[in-house]
Amino acid sequence: MTGLVKAVDEKIAENPELKAFVVRLTDTDGEAEVVKALRDLAAEHGIEHVPLTLMEDPAGPPSYKIAEGAEVTVLLWRQIEVEAKHAFAPGQLDEEGVKRVLADLPKILDE
Repeated sequence: MTGLVKAVDEKIAENPELKAFVVRLTDTDGEAEVVKALRDLAAEHGIEHVPLTLMEDPAGPPSYKIAEGAEVTVLLWRQIEVEAKHAFAPGQLDEEGVKRVLADLPKILDE
C-alpha cells in the first residue's frame, strides 16, 4: 500500500484538483496500533497530500461494496459516481497494480 499512497501523493502535488484519502478499516481492539502505523507511514514516507484515516468497522460502509477478502480496495470517484474500482488480495498490490490504478486517474480528472 505504501507505494500506492506515495504515488498518489506525488500526483496530487502535480495536480491539486485531485483529492485522495486512505481509510484503514479496523476493529476497536486494534485501533491504537493502526493509528501508530498510519502516523509512521506518513512520517517515514513524507506523505503530505493524502490524509490517512481509520474507520472502526472491518467491513467498511456497505455502499462502498468492499470486495470480500481484499486487503486493499481503491475507489476512484468523479463527483458522486465511482469511475473505477480496484481490489487487491493480500500481498497482490504490487508495482503493476499501482500502475493500473494510476492509469485510471484520467477518468476522474478534467483534462
